[in-house]
Amino acid sequence: MTRDVEDHLILSREEADCLIVLRNPGYGASRVAVEAKLDLHKTETALRKLAEAGLAEQTESKMWLVTDRGRTCGFDTSSSRPERRGRPPGPSAQRLLDLLNRPMRGVALARSLGLTRERVRQLLLKLHAQDLVVFGDADRPSWMVKRSDDETRLLSRAEERVLSALPEAYGTDAARLRAVAGLSEAEVKVVLANLTDAGLSDAVDGRRGDLVFRITAAGLAHPQYAQSGRRTPPPPPPRLPVQSERIRMVLKTIADAGALRIKDVKHQTHIPQNSINALMQYLKRKQLVAKTGLEFDAPYSLTEHGRAVLAEMPVRQAA
Repeated sequence: MTRDVEDHLILSREEADCLIVLRNPGYGASRVAVEAKLDLHKTETALRKLAEAGLAEQTESKMWLVTDRGRTCGFDTSSSRPERRGRPPGPSAQRLLDLLNRPMRGVALARSLGLTRERVRQLLLKLHAQDLVVFGDADRPSWMVKRSDDETRLLSRAEERVLSALPEAYGTDAARLRAVAGLSEAEVKVVLANLTDAGLSDAVDGRRGDLVFRITAAGLAHPQYAQSGRRTPPPPPPRLPVQSERIRMVLKTIADAGALRIKDVKHQTHIPQNSINALMQYLKRKQLVAKTGLEFDAPYSLTEHGRAVLAEMPVRQAA
């Protein structure tokens, strides 16, 4: 690096690229390497030289920031960097690239290759500098990575959490997903729209006419879907139209007999005449009982809906 009298600098191409990146908000060395498309060694060397020239500084939290001089100085580059795409990866990098047949996390790559996580991070940054891999998170390159020729859509962290919380057998809404995914309901709605557009979730009509969501086959097959993830619980069953023990007794009495006239229901349940008349009309309006004939005193039997409600009542009481 040299300087002329007008504070116009001559920087190496690596130094120039890093300085341009740092003129945005502060980044760690890995993020600078990603943005500048350099390997980690070249990035750290360039950052050190920029710091020595008073153009950049590192905070206690290891973040790199541009100085006032670095933000305003003019510069030219001393040479152009060779084309990265034509350089073949080294043996370790090629092994990693061969293993990357689908998007993977750095920890899984390290385990499969028998390398440390730091070594894998260095290799990933080198492959990224050669335009051979793409990162899901530029701040944490090892979080999720894929080959550049892989067309799989990498999900954000929020999208990954919501996808892994989606159930398969039933629909769920944004409010329930919010609690499981740890996001606001507004954030969940944006993520659900993205996942649905990508074909990873389905939007269907819920029981109350609202939209509910469930995962698709493509979502289940996505490499970022966590099979062991926490799912949203199934929605509570709809409220039964009747719940009292007296009504259950009346329905069971009619069901056991097959069909009963009102006076027979009164006799077997010991419910007063005025009350049983009103109760039978109420059950008729709820479509739980119906007359078996057109006669005025025709007996009542349970409808299909009434039999279903009667069967469900003890289950709900036990729960």
